[in-house]
Amino acid sequence: MDPAPAGTILRLRLRRRAEWVPLAAIVLLVLWGIATASIVDGPNGTSGGIALAVVGVPVTVFAVSCAAHLVRPMRLTVDADGLEVRLPLWPARTVPWSRITGVSAPPDHVVVDCAAPVGGLPPTCRPRAAYRRRAADLGRPAGGQGLCFETRVFDLEAADLLDAIARHAPQGTTVRTGRS
Repeated sequence: MDPAPAGTILRLRLRRRAEWVPLAAIVLLVLWGIATASIVDGPNGTSGGIALAVVGVPVTVFAVSCAAHLVRPMRLTVDADGLEVRLPLWPARTVPWSRITGVSAPPDHVVVDCAAPVGGLPPTCRPRAAYRRRAADLGRPAGGQGLCFETRVFDLEAADLLDAIARHAPQGTTVRTGRS
């Protein structure tokens, strides 16, 4: 009896031209910290400090989530169970093959269409948000579920991911290149 093939692991580092986003987010966080310190020490310290602290919460979340891509890149594992996505600050979640209806690679993207919600991944994560944003351009219905891995943002060769999916996906899973 043949043992099940081992999974294929792909690390999605940011491309050089996209690394400025996390760096800018870190600079923004530092500037926010400096501004907060100077306002708290000033004449309007109480009210201004509280307002700036409240504004700082989303700034901090944004900076940390962006910087995490530099420290711990997104990882995809394709195996017999499905497509496992591990975001930099989120536990790994597997999208089982039974939920994946097809995989395609239009220019600059790898699109994974799903029949049901992509369980466990936050709706704001890059692959889910990119799918929602690009759905109309890709001919997908509004409100459809899936993942979109942007090869312009991440150091990912579409052919590598398509090959891994073709090797590990069960018979009948549609894997194609091009827009369809």
